[in-house]
Amino acid sequence: MAAEIGIGLVGYGGIGRMHALCCRMLPIVYPELPPTRIVAVQTASTASAARAQAELGDIFTTTVLSELLAHPQVQIVDCCAPTGDHARIAQATIAAGKALFWEKPLAATLAEAETIVAAAQARGLIGGMNFHFRQVPAIQEAQRLIGAGLLGDVVGFHMRYYRASNLKRDRPIYWRFNGPGSGVLADLGSHMIDMVLHLLGPIAWVSARTRTMITERPGPDGKPTPVESDDVAWLQIGLVGGGIGSLEVSKLVPGAGDDVRIEAYGSNGALIYDANDPNGLRVVEATHAPIGDRRVATLSRTRPPASLPNVETPTGVVSWHLASLRAFLGAYLEGRSPSPGLQDGLLVDRVIAAAQRSAAQGGSIESL
Repeated sequence: MAAEIGIGLVGYGGIGRMHALCCRMLPIVYPELPPTRIVAVQTASTASAARAQAELGDIFTTTVLSELLAHPQVQIVDCCAPTGDHARIAQATIAAGKALFWEKPLAATLAEAETIVAAAQARGLIGGMNFHFRQVPAIQEAQRLIGAGLLGDVVGFHMRYYRASNLKRDRPIYWRFNGPGSGVLADLGSHMIDMVLHLLGPIAWVSARTRTMITERPGPDGKPTPVESDDVAWLQIGLVGGGIGSLEVSKLVPGAGDDVRIEAYGSNGALIYDANDPNGLRVVEATHAPIGDRRVATLSRTRPPASLPNVETPTGVVSWHLASLRAFLGAYLEGRSPSPGLQDGLLVDRVIAAAQRSAAQGGSIESL
C-alpha cells in the first residue's frame, strides 16, 4: 500500500473547497486508506491561493498549473476548475503522467471529452468522475434493486433537478452564465443524464428544449451584459431498451435547493427517490402489491462503508462527496478503472452534445 497519496487540487471555489474538506475528513471516515492529503493547490487568483493557504495550512499554492504538476508529491490531480478549462488542464495532467479525478462535466465540448479519454487511455492513466449522486445510499439501493429485476422492462421515467440560484436578476455574470461549458444543461443536466445511464441503461435518442429566462445580468463593470447560457432545459429521452422518459433541470425554481426527484416504472414495478426524503426509497413490487408502495430506509448505508457516520445516521451531501472520493482512491490503489470513470463522463457529454444540437433545431430528435 502507498505510504501517502498526494493530491494536487486545481480550483478553490465552492466545489474545490468541498473537495478539500472531504480530503481532510478521509482519515477519520475511511481509516483503512493510506494517508491522503492535498499537497498543492492551483488557483486562478492570488486571493484564492491565500484563502487555500489559510484554510489548509502548510501546503504549496500557486496560480500556475505547470508548477502544481511539477510538485514531486502530486500523484493525483483533482480538477474543480471551470468547465471551459477542463480540456487544457486534462491535457497538461496527462502529459505529466498524473491520475485524474474530475468534476462534471468532463469537458465543455464532446470533441474535447473524446480527446481527454483517448489520451488518458493511451498513457494508461487512471481517471475518475465525481458524479457524487451515485453515492447516495438510496440511489445505490435503487441500482441494486433494478439490477435484481425490480422494474422489469423499463416503460417510463421522470427526473428533475431544481435549484433557485438564478432567480435573482442582479446576480453577476460569471463562468456558469457565459463561455464554454456554461448553462444549466451542462451543470445540473450532467448529473441527471448520468442517473439515467447509471440506473436505466444506454440512451438511444434525445429531444431537447432550452431557455434563457433572464437575458441580461451585471457584467464585471456592473453594466448589463447578455447571458449566453440556459436557465432551464427540458429533455425527452429514449432508451435503447425502448423506455421513454423526461428530464428537467432548472435554476429558476423558487424555494428549491438541490431538489432532485427520480421516478421510474416498468413491467414489474416502480421506484421513487426524492431529495426531500434522502434517507429512503419508495418501492413498488407490482407482482406482489399492484397498489401502494413501501419505504426502504437507507440512511447512511453507503458502499464502500464508512466508519463515520453510523449507518443509522441520516445521510447528507458531504458523505456522498466523501464516498465518491473514497471509491476513486480505492480504484487508484488497486490499479483498476474507477466507476464512474472518464468513459462515463464521455457518455454524458455525448448526450449533452446531442441535446444541444436538438435544442438549436427546436427540439429535433437526435440519435446517439
